[in-house]
Amino acid sequence: MKIILHIGNYKTGTSALQNFLYKNRQKLMEYGIYYGNTWEVVHNHAGLALGILKEALEEYGLLSCCSDLEELEEDPYITASKIRFIAESRGARIIIISHEGFFADLLQVSSGLDCCPGRDNIDTVNKFVRERLKELFPEAEVACYLRRQDLYIESMYMEYCKVPWRGYETPLEFSRFMDRQRLCLDYFREISGWKEVFGENVFFREYEKKRLLNNDIIYDFLCCFAGLGIQDINKLDRSNISESNVSLSRDVLEHKLAYKINEPVLNYLYKVYSETYPDIVKYGFMQQDEREKFIGQYIGSNKMLFGEEGFASTAIPAVYPGLTEEKSEEISRWIKEMAGL
Repeated sequence: MKIILHIGNYKTGTSALQNFLYKNRQKLMEYGIYYGNTWEVVHNHAGLALGILKEALEEYGLLSCCSDLEELEEDPYITASKIRFIAESRGARIIIISHEGFFADLLQVSSGLDCCPGRDNIDTVNKFVRERLKELFPEAEVACYLRRQDLYIESMYMEYCKVPWRGYETPLEFSRFMDRQRLCLDYFREISGWKEVFGENVFFREYEKKRLLNNDIIYDFLCCFAGLGIQDINKLDRSNISESNVSLSRDVLEHKLAYKINEPVLNYLYKVYSETYPDIVKYGFMQQDEREKFIGQYIGSNKMLFGEEGFASTAIPAVYPGLTEEKSEEISRWIKEMAGL
């Protein structure tokens, strides 16, 4: 049986892909593809990922970094066995396992900015995760999508601002986030770590629309890794998939930062506003010179993975002009009306 281990990375269309796979899980079985035993809310294998992370943290005395995991009772071996048993009993020929944190940054996201241990410990935990996955799924083919580092870190910041990671009541400004984050951005180094464990069964692609089949992560993944044809994919249901993980509009994010808001109802209303009035232009957080300097750190790493053309066609986001007083007042009025204040 073929096992596809989709390891992410974060912010590469993973929520849309996972929701699509979950929504079409019964139809996919007609093609012999099993996608199951996922967590109901997020529709991915978070239980398996966090269970392995907990094992790693216990092994190295680091569980205090992620105290939320202390009550987690999911056993990775039992979960993996259930997945295999159900897939085999249903006659599946392909199993898809998916969680975006497998690649490298699960510990950072789970522990928060200040609780995350140093780089050596991160590397040790990531190595444990890779080796544990190899024990559970020795025949797996590893599938990974990577986004240019500046866009990845800006997108991760946007995600963090929706609901801040552990340790802060309200989101930090981008510069302070950059000072504290320990995201794994040397992709060649991380992919090399995966190849040390899984050998040549590690496959990676650029998350850049022009390079994706049909400019779409769902078509690209199912064609490249699961062997489905475009006509077969066209028969599947992709309604509401594009709305899987909507980013906050930049004006909303700046409004949230200005008023230091992190409250569940208001966070939800910010999300609804962003869905209703999405950004037409995608804005970045770095100035042009900052971006060039930041990207420059990883040019060598990226070329070793993707060659001279790696990420070359990726667009540069526009510079944000700032939140106007008029726009801020408009957002405040809308929030108050929707909240009944």
